[in-house]
Amino acid sequence: MDGTKAPPVSSTLEGIMNTAPELIIARKAIAKIATRFPSLTMIEEPNVPVELSIRLPVQPGLNYEVWLALQNNDELHFSVGNFWLEWFPCTESSRVKEYISAVTGFLSSQYRVLEHYRGKHCVKAELQAPSGGDWKTVGTWSNLLSFLPLRSSLREVSNTQPIIPPDLPQQAAPDR
Repeated sequence: MDGTKAPPVSSTLEGIMNTAPELIIARKAIAKIATRFPSLTMIEEPNVPVELSIRLPVQPGLNYEVWLALQNNDELHFSVGNFWLEWFPCTESSRVKEYISAVTGFLSSQYRVLEHYRGKHCVKAELQAPSGGDWKTVGTWSNLLSFLPLRSSLREVSNTQPIIPPDLPQQAAPDR
């Protein structure tokens, strides 16, 4: 990568009308996220071997690198820290809404990732949303080591001091 900033994701929607519908869906979903966080830099990575790869580097307003992608033709991916989850098929609008909600929830610091460690190895990571005075798990990544009965430790991955759009609660609210 040469370090140059890619054009805004929303501008890349022009000229893709002859591409796969899943790619159009992914670009529109990421454009919605970009619109909610206009000051965050999103870098398209055309050399990554997936259909669409967008990296958000650490920057003011973002404490951890975030990766957004379309992979395996119909999977929307979100990764931060050791958390990695996919929403599919992206042709189901409910899955796209869940994806957008998860990513905007993290970027706005309303959501967090709770990482579980066995020794120095992360064995499980949960994306969590606030629920009352507690946290509700929205999605989980884990590996086989998470099932071993060993002592574990926790680490919270949260976007403290985020850029919160003033209308985010209304934008993220489920349709009624």
